[in-house]
Order: sequence, then structure tokens, then C-alpha cells
Amino acid sequence: MEAEINCLKKDFRAARPYIQKRVKKAPNDKFTKIKNIAQAEEANRKPPTRRRRVTQQKAILAVKQAQKEIIYRLDRLQETQKIL
Repeated sequence: MEAEINCLKKDFRAARPYIQKRVKKAPNDKFTKIKNIAQAEEANRKPPTRRRRVTQQKAILAVKQAQKEIIYRLDRLQETQKIL
């Protein structure tokens, strides 16, 4: 069962699209160097960094902060209504 799960995970990772990295080329060289091509190929093998997680976490923190502020203001409103 675990072997099948691992196999499916590998298939899933292989099916994901990866962003191709640009090969760095020196401005004075006519052709790129083999070393730079190898580095770009190695970078292509790594999965891309996910930026959504960071923004989602920031959004969650903003929502929690807004909820706290709303609750605080509602409590203050109830206190003022009790006084009147």
C-alpha cells in the first residue's frame, strides 16, 4: 500500500509543470557556458517556490485582526447602550 502511494506521489510530482529557468549569459560572450546551462537544468528540477501560502497567511492574520477589532467595537457599543 505504501509503495503504491509513493509511486502515485512520484507520478503526481512528475506531472506538475515546472517553470523553466533562464540560462545566464555573460554580455561579452558569444555563447553561453556549459556550466551555466547545467545550473539552469538543475534549477529546472527543483519545484517552484509557492508565493500563495505567504499571502494566504497574511490574509488570515489580517482577518483575525479585523475580527478582534470588530468584537472590541461591538463590546464598546453594548457598554455605551447599557449606560444610556
